[in-house]
Amino acid sequence: MTAALRANPQPLAYAVKDAAAAVGISPAKLEELIRRDDLFVRWVDGKRVITATELTAWLESLPLERAS
Repeated sequence: MTAALRANPQPLAYAVKDAAAAVGISPAKLEELIRRDDLFVRWVDGKRVITATELTAWLESLPLERAS
C-alpha cells in the first residue's frame, strides 16, 4: 500500500447523511432512493450504511444528458 493511500484513505461505507453529502443530494432525496430500491443499505450494529461501491454504481447508472 502506498503512503498516500494510508495517509488519506477513502471511506468504504457511509452513514446515510454522509452518503447524501458525498454525492451532493439531500438526505431526504437519498431516503427516497432507498425506499424505491434505487440504492441499497447494509446494516452494521443496527445502523444503516451505504457502501462506496453502491454509491458509485448508482452514479454511473444515471443518464449522461439532462432529461428534456
